[in-house]
Amino acid sequence: MNKTLKLLFLFISLVIFGSCVSEKQVSTIHFGGKIINPKSNFVLLYNQGEIIDSLFLDDDDKFIGKYNNLNEGLFTFKHGDEHQFVYMQPSDSILIRLNTWDFDETLVFSGKGADKNNILIDWFVEGEKEGKNLALNKMFQLESSLFKVKMDSLLNIRSQKIADFKEKNDDLPEFYFKVLDVFVNYPIYTRFEEFPRYYKHFHKDDKYPRPSKGFYSFRKKININNDSLKYLGPFTSYISYRLYNNVYSQGIEFGTKDFTKSLLNTIDENLTDEELKNTFLYEMLVRSFINTSTCNLNKKDFFTYFNLSTNIEDKKQVQRIINDVKAMHGGKKLPNFQVTDYLNTDRNIKAITKNKNSAIFFWNPKYISKHRLINRMRELNKMFPKLNVVLIKIAQVETDYINGIDIKKQYYLNPSSSANLFLSSKLPRTFLVNRKGLIVNGYANFSSYKFNKQVKKLQKH
Repeated sequence: MNKTLKLLFLFISLVIFGSCVSEKQVSTIHFGGKIINPKSNFVLLYNQGEIIDSLFLDDDDKFIGKYNNLNEGLFTFKHGDEHQFVYMQPSDSILIRLNTWDFDETLVFSGKGADKNNILIDWFVEGEKEGKNLALNKMFQLESSLFKVKMDSLLNIRSQKIADFKEKNDDLPEFYFKVLDVFVNYPIYTRFEEFPRYYKHFHKDDKYPRPSKGFYSFRKKININNDSLKYLGPFTSYISYRLYNNVYSQGIEFGTKDFTKSLLNTIDENLTDEELKNTFLYEMLVRSFINTSTCNLNKKDFFTYFNLSTNIEDKKQVQRIINDVKAMHGGKKLPNFQVTDYLNTDRNIKAITKNKNSAIFFWNPKYISKHRLINRMRELNKMFPKLNVVLIKIAQVETDYINGIDIKKQYYLNPSSSANLFLSSKLPRTFLVNRKGLIVNGYANFSSYKFNKQVKKLQKH
């Protein structure tokens, strides 16, 4: 009997005969499961952003882990490009089952400790669906007082559901219910923060609206500096929208020269947790830069960032971005660097783009999923059938191409390629290159609506 089968047998025995084992054995946590249509041969387990284990799949795509020294809390497991959360306590024996083709929607927990996790994933999926709910989104057209009545009604229903679950599971710790509250209620809190901007859009108002008195009364219940929740997507998403709302309410529009600087200062004024503040300073600066879809650097934005952040590694990364822009930008001739195709043949980029209007997208799986990339390629092929789109994978050498995209459009960079000199940050960037080989934009955003306008302009020449 191999090691994996022994561990699996132990796991099943604990689930069935849990009441018969000793106190020392009961404190052990078991975490395992089965991955259908796996994207790799392992699952990674994280705690507070730190990897604690690599769990390899066996021949049946199953995995199992045993832990004697883990504290109770919220953990993250990752497989392929996707991740999700699991709340574990000593003596839990939790199995997951999921299909990577529909990761979150197919995720099911079983075993001891499953119930508390199934309700979390159910609410997470519900939050995702609500983001696309047309009836809910139409409520942004309502006057703020009526909008608040509608949202408060939803919050009251949800609070009762949490109370009912808590009554049946009163042995669960208070922190678990804080996590549950984030999954259940924070998507609604986020809608409050989104409301003024959407209302302005729907009603084509010139000024940013001021909601009715008491509109943000729910904020009294929220501690945005709660570092124990900072790895939860709905929590950080809420903070993000609240910070943006603060800047918009000052009459500063997105895309104006003062927006990013004002956003960074708002982060500094509102976030006191140092790690959380540094994370938002970095993410917001990089997001704003990428969304401008240009290689022009606003020196005031970067100066403000360097003045406010205390994270040395993040600052080094931002400096790499600056160096990458300076090394290669619009107005320069496309250099003749090498890329490698998926027959393991080195190719010259000039030969691939010769006499063609081209979009060269250097992509990193850390920032865009394969699924999103496939959909974006379909959009571009439909809108711009004559555009020569070249996908070049950076960050790691991988000979696994993306199914669903023409393999002749896909390449990757070897460490020896000179292109790495202007990709030191490993951030995704797109070159728009005209037929003459001139870079007309050295930092276009492949996913931005601005990109489509820039391609239309490129194809006129």
